[in-house]
Amino acid sequence: MGLALEFLLAMFAGVLAGAVGGGGGMLFVPILVFSGLAPVAAVATSNIGILVTTAAATVSNARARLVPWRRVMMIAVPALLIAPLGAYVAHQLPGTALLLGFAALNLLNVVLTNQRIDAQDGEHAHHTNPATSMQVALTGGSGGFLGGLFGIGGGLITIPLQILWLNTPIKIAARISLAVIVMSSAAALLGHVINGADIDWRAGAFLGLGGLIGAPIGAHLLRWMTPRMATRLLQAVLIGVAVLVSIKAITG
Repeated sequence: MGLALEFLLAMFAGVLAGAVGGGGGMLFVPILVFSGLAPVAAVATSNIGILVTTAAATVSNARARLVPWRRVMMIAVPALLIAPLGAYVAHQLPGTALLLGFAALNLLNVVLTNQRIDAQDGEHAHHTNPATSMQVALTGGSGGFLGGLFGIGGGLITIPLQILWLNTPIKIAARISLAVIVMSSAAALLGHVINGADIDWRAGAFLGLGGLIGAPIGAHLLRWMTPRMATRLLQAVLIGVAVLVSIKAITG
């Protein structure tokens, strides 16, 4: 895969991250795998691009006063603590299993997000309903674990769980997810470094640069998208990536 194509895909990943809160990892990992990196190296390297991309989108949202920071920190603490564990588990799995698990997670989230596709959300609403400490801990912890395991940042699971468990509108859940991922991806990256991952720092920075350009665009688009549009966009990308990654895992 050429550098120009990688950069364009990274820009698209950044737009997608800003628009749906997925962190870009849903595309970063496949980009790196199809570029020749081993699955666990791709997962580890993806966290560099995710960190840069989500930080850019979060800054854009924060400037517009659209980030509920109290909920962000509640979810971020367990995500920070568990992300290195996910990184450790990733290093214990065969590459094929890692890729097939990545694809399965994508498909699972299509089902989860579809259950609340009709959720309504005011453009400038900040309200998030009360939740139990256990629900918040599981939302953050599961996102952190899966982010460390699959290099996706965790947004693919924290957004559906916020919608289903915390009764959070999808657009607000996306903004919260982006802010949480800034912290959890750093923790996941540290976990991979500790476990001796073969991280391609250059490729990660390159993806991050492309994502940096695209993320503010996506964050701006999120303010104008309906909940249905944001959900359908996320689902379409999840299905497409799941198919491509499954083929790669099976054919090698």
